[in-house]
Amino acid sequence: MGVTEKLNVLIITGIVTDEHSPLMVPMIRYMLESTDRFKVKVTEEFTGCTLETLEKYDTVFINYDGKESIENPFVNWGKTAEEALYEYVKNGGGCVLFHTAIMNPTGRVHDDEYVKLVGYDFCLVGAAGDAMNGVRKNPKLEYVINVNRDAHEIVSVNQEHWMTVQEDVFANAKQVDPNITVLASVTDKLEDYDLKNMQDHVARIYEGVDMTKLPGINEEVPVVWVHNYGKGRVFVCAICHGPDTLCRPNMTAMLCRGTEWAASGKVTIPYPDIQNERRKNAWPFYNDITWAQMGEIKGW
Repeated sequence: MGVTEKLNVLIITGIVTDEHSPLMVPMIRYMLESTDRFKVKVTEEFTGCTLETLEKYDTVFINYDGKESIENPFVNWGKTAEEALYEYVKNGGGCVLFHTAIMNPTGRVHDDEYVKLVGYDFCLVGAAGDAMNGVRKNPKLEYVINVNRDAHEIVSVNQEHWMTVQEDVFANAKQVDPNITVLASVTDKLEDYDLKNMQDHVARIYEGVDMTKLPGINEEVPVVWVHNYGKGRVFVCAICHGPDTLCRPNMTAMLCRGTEWAASGKVTIPYPDIQNERRKNAWPFYNDITWAQMGEIKGW
């Protein structure tokens, strides 16, 4: 990809719920570095971080839930780190919010500043068993992603429609920034809310609910978008629950290109080339290494 100066990325992680694979962070790091466009560092302890530290990076990439499990209380970053993050992005730093990082890892029921950073309010989640209020999870596990390729150069190379694997989609969030550009969406279909086909823990939430009256049912749910927070560029990818979706070429391309845009305002990373002999290449496809060679390295 030439000799373009590499962009510095800080992945902020540490506490992620046990529903998410621990493979995600090392895979994302490997994916980004495979493009030869990024230098990536990872921190699992963001508490106490200062603006001086963040200013060394072109973008932060947040993959943090603040909860080890759904039942556990939040462990937040603390005022120092949170204010440093907001100031960094407002001053022009890039920010990638990945999957459940949209849910507000500061740990407060409603953090106005974090909501502004996300652009949608996913913090006002309805109480357990109250499917009619707040944000809800669509019960399906696989979704067709509808891409607006004309919306932004990040997704101009993507297929218009492609499938995720073992996914989460959260519907009925409140838009708080009127200047959001939606790059991809999922249709929150009434037919998805069939109690017979739901996982048991999800079905319990929807028992006795008139699905036809769910707010926003049969509407498009934004799952990937961009907007500005102060002078900073924010790329939000609310999907990609696990490694299976991450390994889809459409996901790989979108996440790499979105991270590059957040970091630099430019998009140069191509869609993965898996044509001809390169079809034998191993994920994430940017490296010149075949599946057979990968197997030898890993001892498969």
